[in-house]
Parts: sequence; structure tokens; C-alpha cells
Amino acid sequence: MKLGYLLAAVMSLAGPAAAAQYQALAHPPDPVAQRDELIALYDEICLRAFPDDEATARAAGRHGATPLPAAEVRGFLHDDPGIGWALRGRTGLFHVMLEQAPPYHSCSVRTMTANGFADLGPYHALAARFEQGRRFQPIDRIERDLRGLHLTGFGESFTGPGGNNELLLVAIARASDENRARGDTAIEMRFEHQFYTAPVTHED
Repeated sequence: MKLGYLLAAVMSLAGPAAAAQYQALAHPPDPVAQRDELIALYDEICLRAFPDDEATARAAGRHGATPLPAAEVRGFLHDDPGIGWALRGRTGLFHVMLEQAPPYHSCSVRTMTANGFADLGPYHALAARFEQGRRFQPIDRIERDLRGLHLTGFGESFTGPGGNNELLLVAIARASDENRARGDTAIEMRFEHQFYTAPVTHED
């Protein structure tokens, strides 16, 4: 369900791949600790504080996050308006992005990993608790190759009154096989909470 929304979210990753971003990590953190820190930050900032933008900014600030300059925000969000922060966590660098591009409003936390996360069970458990009591439906998994990246996306969507949608998304980006063979083996992991507000139609 709602493949179009997932596709739009995942494709927002697909700017030209910056080689340095995907280079093998020199000192990779423990992947379980890194996964758990990403989940905790996402829970606090994007599930509990968001969609209140001011609360989202305060939540990021409690972790010492620093605002990103406009040029770096464009590197993440491309043509979409928004703001972002860099957050130095226990296991490495995280980026919190707040997209403010009607009809889309989203909060994401992302980080570069050595090889992704082998077990996303704790993330799925968090998502299930958040979705409890509402009829979230799975979104078809997508795989795309675009601009030097291989992109994967999946998640769940809830359709509310008026066709408005709330989505929990996982987006994974790695360099193309050709670039991975050259040493660009890092993988970006991103968790995103997104709202889509359907346009209001007026009957004559």
C-alpha cells in the first residue's frame, strides 16, 4: 500500500552519491550498539516529539545537536524545504532532518554504518508499539538503482480521515556494486516518520 509515498521518501536519498560518504568506515562502531542508539534517538525525537517542530528541535538539542548550514540541509533534502541537525552520539554521527514540504511533513534520523543492521527486530518492536490500536498496513518493499546508489525502502502506512496518511519508513542506501567494489562499502540507515496531508477538494 501507498507505494507512491514510500517511493518519494526513498528517492529523496537519491542525489548523486558522494564518494566520501560511502567509503568504508575507518573505525566502525559495534553494530548492535549503533542500531540501538539510532532506534532510541528516533523514538525520542521523531515518534514522541514530532510532529511538533519546536518540540522536535528541543529533543534534538537535548543531545547537543548542532544546526546544519543551509548547504548541508540541501545535501540531504535536495529541493525540499526543511532544517536539520548533526548529533554526535555514543556510537558515531547521526543526522536529524525535519522536512517541511507540504503536503509532506517528516522527521528522520540517519547514520552511516559499516554494513547495515543484521537484525531490525528491535526497530519492528518499537514500530509495533507505536502503531498499536490503529490499522497500519504494510507498504510493498521497493528496491531501486539510481544515480550510483542502490535504494531499499519498506514500512507501514495508516490512512486517516480525508485521506491523510501517517507512515513509518525504513530507507537504506548503499553505493552501487561497481562503487562498492572500489571500497565504498558503508551503508546509510534511515528511520523516518512522515505525514502526508491530502489536498482538500471543494464540491460545487
